[in-house]
Amino acid sequence: MEKTITKDLLRNELYSDGRPAGEMLYSRYSGMLYSYILQFVPEAEAGTLLVDIFVRLTPQLNEAFDSSLSVYCWLQIESRKMILEHLRKRGDVAGKTTTGAIIGRGPGTAVSYFSLLEDAPPEHQWVFREVFLYGRSKEELAQRSGKDLAYVSQLLRECLGMIRKSLG
Repeated sequence: MEKTITKDLLRNELYSDGRPAGEMLYSRYSGMLYSYILQFVPEAEAGTLLVDIFVRLTPQLNEAFDSSLSVYCWLQIESRKMILEHLRKRGDVAGKTTTGAIIGRGPGTAVSYFSLLEDAPPEHQWVFREVFLYGRSKEELAQRSGKDLAYVSQLLRECLGMIRKSLG
């Protein structure tokens, strides 16, 4: 049976020399993260990007310890930032997730989705951008905006409704 990786276990391993914590993270989460990466980039790039993400994130584990998120959620959010950076460097910012979150420019991308929201109130645009482009949680947006979670959720649902309506 696989040992559950807790923040305390990772913290102890990180402070021992850092290497075991990175190895533990990779052995536990690489498969899930690889599947996540494949939603954005071709298989030929996914393996290299996966290794790069773990190499870059292991030294930042203190941020994960301070986060209210689980280790995997933190990895996923930080990975999304690195995936976007990878796509921008490549010059092809387009990337479509299998769940429908689309990043990039041109038809069927986040930029085209944002254009469907150009007549939406600024608050709606802000919620959509923060959730789908920057990977922020609804809870974080509620806290940042001083609004309650139900209100932020309603704005997000309205944005998605506007997009669905526009797409026909």
